[in-house]
Amino acid sequence: MAVTLVVGTALAQDKYPSRAIRIVVGSEAGSAPDTLARAVANEMAPLLGQAVVVENKAGAAGTIGAALVAGSPADGHTLLMGTVSNVALAPSFYPVKYDPNKSFTPIGMVASVPLVLVTSPNLGAATFAQLKEKARQSPAGQLTYASPGVGGPQHLAGVLLQRSMGAEMLHVPYKSGGAAMVGVSAGDVNMAFAGIPAAAALAQSKRVHALFVTSEKRSSALPEVPSAAEAGLPDFVIDNWHALFAPANLPSPIRAVLEAALQKSLQVPAVVSQFQKGGAEAAPGTGAQLGAMVASETLRWSKVVTDNKLKAE
Repeated sequence: MAVTLVVGTALAQDKYPSRAIRIVVGSEAGSAPDTLARAVANEMAPLLGQAVVVENKAGAAGTIGAALVAGSPADGHTLLMGTVSNVALAPSFYPVKYDPNKSFTPIGMVASVPLVLVTSPNLGAATFAQLKEKARQSPAGQLTYASPGVGGPQHLAGVLLQRSMGAEMLHVPYKSGGAAMVGVSAGDVNMAFAGIPAAAALAQSKRVHALFVTSEKRSSALPEVPSAAEAGLPDFVIDNWHALFAPANLPSPIRAVLEAALQKSLQVPAVVSQFQKGGAEAAPGTGAQLGAMVASETLRWSKVVTDNKLKAE
């Protein structure tokens, strides 16, 4: 009732929205951000009384879509399904024309999406303890890890893994997450941090070993796989999160409408279930909480990039 009152009152006062709302996704149709955005759009539309459509603007590690939203009018009719990649990480690797903390109005978190570390059966390391022993015995650069490309959370997770094990490994960037997983399952590379849906299917068929998920607790999609804390890495929390943003300087009444509609949408059982099937956990939260998290994540990852002298290739 409270959510309905907030939405109804703001709609009446500000005549918002006056037309269809678009959620811009910086990746192709069928990708994780696209799937999550469509699930949320379907629920938000009846609450807002207007169509909510998803528009794909893929390219440049998601920065094309983010830049489009950052430069759009702050009237609540253009939103961004932002991710850790194009909001918090990209500014450290690419000459983007937006600032994670100044160019957007945070509406709210959408989903928490942990990664899972998988190894090739050929490596002979089915647990993190076994992997650490392999790393201790291997010459520098002999062990390899794959990722969908430089600058993403999978790449930086590999960088942090090296530091945690005190081992130097060779990074092998692929063109996509799917290609990286094929490389691991075929034994072309030793390991990779991957999205849970792709890893789960390969782990169940014994084509890879799943060692741990990068979260404080186990994933409901991989309940048999230890959390990072259980594997002995209590601080190894890496979240490929997704969240909803509007352009900067969005009027407070419109922000309140969107925030309330988003939070209500994320509590719908069908949405929660759909997210879980994709390895994501619905994560309702306020815009203020999201803003604080973005500031923290941007600082954290820029330090990792600087400390390890990383750059786009």
